[in-house]
Amino acid sequence: MTDTGEDRTAEEELRLAFGRAIGFTLAALILLLGGGILLLLIAAAFFRFAFGG
Repeated sequence: MTDTGEDRTAEEELRLAFGRAIGFTLAALILLLGGGILLLLIAAAFFRFAFGG
């Protein structure tokens, strides 16, 4: 991270830390859900071609 030279208060640091944690959690959930949906679509296409549906 870059140091801007400004001293942040403990409350600001805590708010930023929680913001980062929530952001990482949301990003992980979105990636997991998106990956799961993509996997289902690929499996559906595979089984359709494999079994002639």
